[in-house]
Amino acid sequence: MALSAISTVYSYRHPETRQIIDSVLRSGFPHDVFLRATQPPGALDAFHEPIIERVLGFYRADVPGLADFPHRYPTSGSEEGIREVMSALSEQGVRSIYVLRGDYEGYRAVAEQRGIRALEVDRTTDPRELAAGIFFLSNPSAIDGNIVPNERILGLAEAGHRIFYDLAYLGSTRPHTFDLSHPSIFAAVISFSKSYGLFYDRIGFTLARHPVASLVGNKWFKGIFGLMIADAVVRTLAPGQLFATYRPVQESILGEIRQATGLSLRPSDAFLLAHLPAAAAAALDAPERDLIARFRRGDDYRFCLTPYFVARDPEYGARRS
Repeated sequence: MALSAISTVYSYRHPETRQIIDSVLRSGFPHDVFLRATQPPGALDAFHEPIIERVLGFYRADVPGLADFPHRYPTSGSEEGIREVMSALSEQGVRSIYVLRGDYEGYRAVAEQRGIRALEVDRTTDPRELAAGIFFLSNPSAIDGNIVPNERILGLAEAGHRIFYDLAYLGSTRPHTFDLSHPSIFAAVISFSKSYGLFYDRIGFTLARHPVASLVGNKWFKGIFGLMIADAVVRTLAPGQLFATYRPVQESILGEIRQATGLSLRPSDAFLLAHLPAAAAAALDAPERDLIARFRRGDDYRFCLTPYFVARDPEYGARRS
């Protein structure tokens, strides 16, 4: 049995994004923008501000609460925001955070580097049974690529927990309103890596209810070209366009996997991923369980389908064959 899925999520740089980047390059690259840097001094300090406004406008229907975060920073993907918020918490004396079992492993790694313990919590745990603390969580979830219901996240907030909200997969799912309105949701991050195939371009934004002092300097230390790409993405694409385009491809890939391996993987809400609940995995024969063992996250299994998307790519896939 052959299974080409991978356990680590790497984005698929799909034709839509490649065409957008090409259009930015054809416009003369950002040389003319950079030449404004010293005329007058500080001319590019606010370059990111109208772009962030357009990004927020692009997501307004799906995440209306994002516009309520007054402190907005361009960051190197979402990871820089995670690091700097975690550093600020450490300076404030925070010594532990909660993470859902199987969620993004970077939360634990960054926390431990700053002397913070990451306490794993099962998704079925009643948050009222936990001491009030801080949750770092992703939605759509890195556990299985599925949308976490608003009621579950708001239940954390109502139980007295503060929430760092990671929207790394935003833009790759069916339309859904992510409710970030509760004041206990104190910060959020957006990344263009996974949804738009810009993993190594490091394009992201951090939004917070209170200043993140270490990110204030990003008005000087930011990637202008990446911001131009982000701007072109939200000017060119329509919300939900990529999901509408690639959901049928995702389902076709899962049919291919089922035919080749006998595995009936389920399509995740994020089109780049598939998942298999623990109960379904337990019913598999031993060879199939061995085949999926490395994909386990918490109690479920998550599969990144990027190699299949690349193989089907009308340009790149044809060159490889």
